[in-house]
Amino acid sequence: MMATVTKVVSIAKQLSIVTLVSLAGDTLVAYSHLPVPGSVAGMVILFSLLSTGILNPSQIREVSEFLLKHMSFFFIPVAVGLMNYGDLFYTDGLVLFGLLAVSLLIAFVGFRLTGFAQERRE
Repeated sequence: MMATVTKVVSIAKQLSIVTLVSLAGDTLVAYSHLPVPGSVAGMVILFSLLSTGILNPSQIREVSEFLLKHMSFFFIPVAVGLMNYGDLFYTDGLVLFGLLAVSLLIAFVGFRLTGFAQERRE
């Protein structure tokens, strides 16, 4: 019984950390009027905390693994919402697809360069 309570408290603490970082990103964007979504600012804050060692990955591991495992579930509302923009996809679909392909390529290159840098450090 005590192990279950300890597990629940641990997960609640991890979820609180992730939620507070997300809220910090939203707050930062709201007050500074940055032209980026609050969730992106939250991810930058989380990355900064992890990179500097202020936050240890083990402090959010269980919640992060759960969120990553069920990530596709979180995209269902977005996919349903896209149905409202059928005309836009019909008229500008090729341009949108091109932009998506270029941004995907940039992300792949960025991740690969990050991987090379990490391999050199080890």
